[in-house]
Amino acid sequence: MNAAESAFRLLCTGPQPLTIDCARIGHGLPRQRVPLVELRNLLLARATTKAAREAVWRQLVIAAQNDGPAWVLGAVGVALPGLRKAAGKLMKDYTGDPDDIDSEVLAGFTARLKEVDPDAGSLATRLVQAAQSAGATVRAAEWDYATRTTPQWESFEPRQPDQGHEDLVLAEAVREHVLTADEASLILSTRLEDMRLHKAAEELGESYFRVLRARKKAEAALLSWLDCRAPEKKSEPVCKKTT
Repeated sequence: MNAAESAFRLLCTGPQPLTIDCARIGHGLPRQRVPLVELRNLLLARATTKAAREAVWRQLVIAAQNDGPAWVLGAVGVALPGLRKAAGKLMKDYTGDPDDIDSEVLAGFTARLKEVDPDAGSLATRLVQAAQSAGATVRAAEWDYATRTTPQWESFEPRQPDQGHEDLVLAEAVREHVLTADEASLILSTRLEDMRLHKAAEELGESYFRVLRARKKAEAALLSWLDCRAPEKKSEPVCKKTT
């Protein structure tokens, strides 16, 4: 994340910094070309309207998809506050290398950036949620490794998923094609985080009842999948050796 920030700032300085012509966007933004590092601050300001944010992100996505790697890094830089927050949540109690989560978060963001529809709406939310889902797969892989290793011979019950990290279950459900990344993100944000459903609907540009139905359908699929995975009886203790 720090390396991405440094590279982003380099692209926003010098004689030809990356800029967006905000005069063409309107919505209360300065009527001039604004370097992306300054534009990021504007997007974070409370006074900036949702319409302005959406219009800026539409331009960023179009540029990233058509104008080369510099604009991909530019979009990453503008999104870094949200990406850092997403990565920070995934770091809690994580025992692996933090750089692995950072890398996957950035990779998930850029992968989605290259394919998302610029007219989809709620672009920043969609992109950061895709990044968080990608980072969650690293946590799941680390947990899977941890359950297969132990420092010495010992008898123990097979480790169950950490109930404090339901995001790992959602990440696995996405990998198993039980949920889409958007469905997992909706459950994560409205059930496990502080976002109200009406706010999620607003950010996605959908009606409240349509998002409610989508969540109910996704949760039904998730519960059915979890029921199928549940063991019929408690496993016997097993003996494992250091690996």
